[in-house]
Amino acid sequence: MTQRSDHIVFLKKGHYLAPKYSAANFDDLLIGITTYDVPVKTGVWHSHEKPLISFVLYGNNTEYRKEKTIERTAGSIDFYHSGEIHKNVYSKFPSKHISIELDRDFLLNYGYTETEVELAVKKNSDAVFTFIKLMHEATVNDLHSKSAVEMLFIAFMENSLRAKNEAQFPTWIKSVRDILNDRWNENISLTELSECVNVHPTSISKYFRKYFSCTLGEYIRKLKVRHSINLLHTSNYSLTETAHVCGFADQSHFTRVFKSCTGYLPKHYSKV
Repeated sequence: MTQRSDHIVFLKKGHYLAPKYSAANFDDLLIGITTYDVPVKTGVWHSHEKPLISFVLYGNNTEYRKEKTIERTAGSIDFYHSGEIHKNVYSKFPSKHISIELDRDFLLNYGYTETEVELAVKKNSDAVFTFIKLMHEATVNDLHSKSAVEMLFIAFMENSLRAKNEAQFPTWIKSVRDILNDRWNENISLTELSECVNVHPTSISKYFRKYFSCTLGEYIRKLKVRHSINLLHTSNYSLTETAHVCGFADQSHFTRVFKSCTGYLPKHYSKV
């Protein structure tokens, strides 16, 4: 399961330090789910046998690596090379993480390098939805899950590698993004957005997909769902109240959009 050398724990594929974890092995790709339900002593130096991507679903921890310290909060996504030594000190409970462990054969089969995976992790803005869907497939783990998991990961990689660098964004596109993120719970019309940035509505519609790989409407719905994800785990709101706070027309609309983005019904996800 694990090996210890000079106070460093080397974790074999599918094994973790968390007091509670599960692993779904899809041949050359493994989905791990780790949970810290209650305060426990953490901060053990360790490394993983396989290259690994880790996503913080909720909770937070301080991570120490050889040359830097990282504050990992909900939504953080990080890449670890095989054998990369680090330790995590948890300060908020419960905390839950989703991990992808990649065999070399998987990368070779699909033509990806570790460097490209690391780059994709840094560039992807929709990782939360990919990882929640991966968690859902790992939980279901039926005859179709292997193909679904591979397709989700490949889409994650391709969308990330195609994504434009922010430095390439026109100033008005950055302004559009900032307005949408600041006013995420409002229903801003295309006309109002056009007036705010002084750009014709047709231009916004035409170029938005180029820079965000989705339509304006899809982007707005994703922002609302992203905020609802946090509320479902941190508030006592009912589903109707959550839908209202996040700017959805009603609970039914919220449920449809949430399931489309995550694979879960909101009432089921709140119990994850």
